[in-house]
Amino acid sequence: MEFLNLTLAQFLVTFGAVAAFSVALYLLDRTRRRLVVSTLRFWVTPGQPAPVSRNRKVNQPLSLLLQLLGMLLLLLAIAEFQFGGTLNKRRDHVLVLDTSAWMGASLPGANNGNTLMDLVRANALGWLRAVPPSDRVLVVRADGLATPATSWESDRRKIARAILESQPGATALNLSQNLEFARELQRQSGATAGEIVYAGPGRISAREANSMSLPPIPAFRILNVDDTVENAGLRSVGARRSDTDPGTWDILVRVRNYGKTARLANVTLNFGKAPMGLHPLELAPGAEKETVFKVRTRAAGILEARLYPKDAFAADNYAALELPEQRVLHVVAYTDQPDLMRPALASDPRVNAEFRPKSQYTPANDGLVILDRFHPQTSPQGNVLWIDPPSDKPPIPIRERVEKPEGLRWIPDQPLTEGLRARNTQIESASVFEMGPGTQRIAEIEKGPVLVARTSDDGKTRTVVIGFNPFAGTMRYELTTPLLLANILRWMEPGVFREVDVATQSTGAVSAPVPAALTRPAERNAVQVLTDNGTVLPFNIRDRAVQFFAGEPARVRVIAGNSERVFSLTLPEMWDTKWTAPTNARKGVPAWTDTFRRSHTIWPWLALAGLGLLLAEWIIYGNFASSRIHVVKSASVKSGLGSAA
Repeated sequence: MEFLNLTLAQFLVTFGAVAAFSVALYLLDRTRRRLVVSTLRFWVTPGQPAPVSRNRKVNQPLSLLLQLLGMLLLLLAIAEFQFGGTLNKRRDHVLVLDTSAWMGASLPGANNGNTLMDLVRANALGWLRAVPPSDRVLVVRADGLATPATSWESDRRKIARAILESQPGATALNLSQNLEFARELQRQSGATAGEIVYAGPGRISAREANSMSLPPIPAFRILNVDDTVENAGLRSVGARRSDTDPGTWDILVRVRNYGKTARLANVTLNFGKAPMGLHPLELAPGAEKETVFKVRTRAAGILEARLYPKDAFAADNYAALELPEQRVLHVVAYTDQPDLMRPALASDPRVNAEFRPKSQYTPANDGLVILDRFHPQTSPQGNVLWIDPPSDKPPIPIRERVEKPEGLRWIPDQPLTEGLRARNTQIESASVFEMGPGTQRIAEIEKGPVLVARTSDDGKTRTVVIGFNPFAGTMRYELTTPLLLANILRWMEPGVFREVDVATQSTGAVSAPVPAALTRPAERNAVQVLTDNGTVLPFNIRDRAVQFFAGEPARVRVIAGNSERVFSLTLPEMWDTKWTAPTNARKGVPAWTDTFRRSHTIWPWLALAGLGLLLAEWIIYGNFASSRIHVVKSASVKSGLGSAA
């Protein structure tokens, strides 16, 4: 038993004062009685006061009792008297609203635009009406992340506003994380824990379903939403450069049927608003299929995939991704023996090789210039590959010339030596260079470096100097030569030779495979996850894959060594399965007989009872009763006089 607005001492003092005042009024009340006297009795002796008699007892104790009880009940209502002590303290409830992308699906047969989100809001408002007025509620919007929409709030208008302003997001529901977050909020509130209420259909991913672990919740309620909606949608659209046909993209489209009936889905593909094809797919209930398109283009453009016919959830019927331009590196080789290096340069369609004799040299450079064993009067600008430069004004100072060197060794953990494992490679002769500031050692013999690289201070141009001719002698027949040239070209222009994959998929958790060499902690710096505006996203490398999270639609680049994957995260993240609620969970909006709605707040009833007692006392003993008795008595006197006459 407790008082919320007054202490026990304050209540007793207040009630004592009211009771004393009421009793005093009754004791000071003058007695008025009807008497038959002679007329002379109305004359009094001048100077003498009229005799007055006072009560020493209460003439109407029941009236006083009713008034005191009424005042007592009104004071109890003002003090918010409650039974039960700590069992009836304010409780803190957490309302978890499902705001996943699936909540944007239209209701079956709803032509007014109503969605599953409208049902979630309606159920949440129905539950809110059943919450006792003294309890507090915190609203959490649940999708891939848990986002509080309010603080601990007892104002029902603020809570209702937060519910009505909740909208579907872009990610799938992570139910276990949201419920764990709600339970932690209850623990931190310090008040008596109330219900944790989840409003939604409970559609989750297969990843979460396989590792579902709910926290212990003392009072868990489910406000279920019927989402029997037929839907088929795009799961992903990926584009990769063809390995066999230069200038062609292989487009892979995945489609899934989320409904319970089989359906025919038509996938159309457009590039630059030009149709690229239509593929029909027969989809069984819950099935997923893939189809492949081929798009021939070297230009950049927007690739659009659409799914027909339209259904209740339009967000996953359209996807677009931006195909990058397929760049080509223009290489000009000044050599008198073009046949020696032609096979290595012509093997890659991304290289446009042009061979010129030394007499036609010009310093112009729009890609890469290869200078084979000569030094021009004017050095070219941009990226340059020097092959066995002469000792007259070399790009890198030469210490000495060594004939038939042995023990050629490649410096490991360098982009230019990736994949080079050969030892004791035979070369005819080599120049040993002097190392200077900014010079990078790539290969060496016992007497010093014979292959070095340098990057300009601004990082825009790169230079590689080879102190021997890899296209002469026995080395031209070894695998080392084409690998070395490929590494040099890739290091000079990484954007051209980077393996680019473009994909459109859903927001949320994204995983991109990376080479096994980049999974080592020392190679972590070679991995970057960037958005279009340059924002660096946090990521984790696990199971030979880069894993990151994007809660909103974005275009994200994952650069891992020589590969690049571009994700257009524009599709909504969808569910895989339906979650089964625990058997002990409460279901639906509380009924009037539900213990949750049995509010222990009794002050309204106390106030009504107090007013009722005061009204009854006034009717029985107040002016209304006195006037009625007076009329009755007067009528009886007149009737008596009439009979006597």
